[in-house]
Amino acid sequence: MKDWPLSLAAPIFFLLVAGEALATADGPDHYRVQSIAEGEALEMRTTPNQDAPRVNRIPANATCLRNLGCQGGMSFAEFSTLSEDEKLRRGAENPRWCKVEYQKTIGWVEGRFLAEAACTTAAPPDEDRRIETIRFTEGTSSTTIRRRIKGREYVDYLLRAKAGQTLEASLTASNGQNYFNINPPGTDVSMFVGSMSGDHVKRVIPDDGDYTVRVYLMRPAARRNESSDYTLRLSLTGKPFTARPASSDALIDGTPFHAAATLSCALGAPPKRQNCEAFVVRRGFDGTATVEIRWTEGPVERTRRILFVKGKPVSSDAPDPVSHVRRGDLTITRIGTEEHFDIPDAFVGGG
Repeated sequence: MKDWPLSLAAPIFFLLVAGEALATADGPDHYRVQSIAEGEALEMRTTPNQDAPRVNRIPANATCLRNLGCQGGMSFAEFSTLSEDEKLRRGAENPRWCKVEYQKTIGWVEGRFLAEAACTTAAPPDEDRRIETIRFTEGTSSTTIRRRIKGREYVDYLLRAKAGQTLEASLTASNGQNYFNINPPGTDVSMFVGSMSGDHVKRVIPDDGDYTVRVYLMRPAARRNESSDYTLRLSLTGKPFTARPASSDALIDGTPFHAAATLSCALGAPPKRQNCEAFVVRRGFDGTATVEIRWTEGPVERTRRILFVKGKPVSSDAPDPVSHVRRGDLTITRIGTEEHFDIPDAFVGGG
């Protein structure tokens, strides 16, 4: 399929009723990002408005943005008859916004940065990776796995877990350079690193999703094509904290979040004060919630998920410990020494 700039393609899948633009899911199945400089990102927002909270930043080279409908822009008659200057003025008066889904996040982006494109970006297979999904036998909450790996092979064990549950993992291996990591949903940035923290961990899960327990050999052993026979023990216990239903606490459209806000953060070493975007899934009426915080470090997008129980932060998806102090109606939450977040009580618990 040929790529067409959205400014040309837009009138084809645009409806006009009584002179007003209506969102429609007609048009292409997918878009790619266009006209965004390398290293910059397309802002995805909660509503079709420049001032709306941001829910994601889409890379300049991104493809496979699923089309969920657009609104605004020019009618076909306007596009056909207006001069270039008039088109620019009309575009500024009635900008085109499109609702898209990208990497499981739904939001609104400016249509002028989209072009129709087929979604054909399947990643090449990783021949060294093996994937196994963990499903506990009915009536049990643990399992024991015995396997062998060799050289650069590694195994990803996928385990569905929910906020508030406790994940316990341990590894015994015939090779001293055989370790495991635990990665939170959607990232390879580990919340537990076995080569630094040992062969056993017990952590409270901060957010719902698929967690990855990755078993591997350290590089020196992998290069020498060594092997290891290992036993991995996994258990998932405890009652999860379910999210408040939308009927009792409205959700941001197209997201699992109950609210969004801009928080004050201090990041880095030494910490530097900046603003961070934050989102919350409230899991009760007592200050139990998952707070997700996002910020940028140069071109890198960072995310931190923190579980609050009865108003206190108890767990996160970082390898470093969580601590906090109270300051008025703020919980100053610290992750290790390089992440400090000022989180208001009202944001966690709701108004």
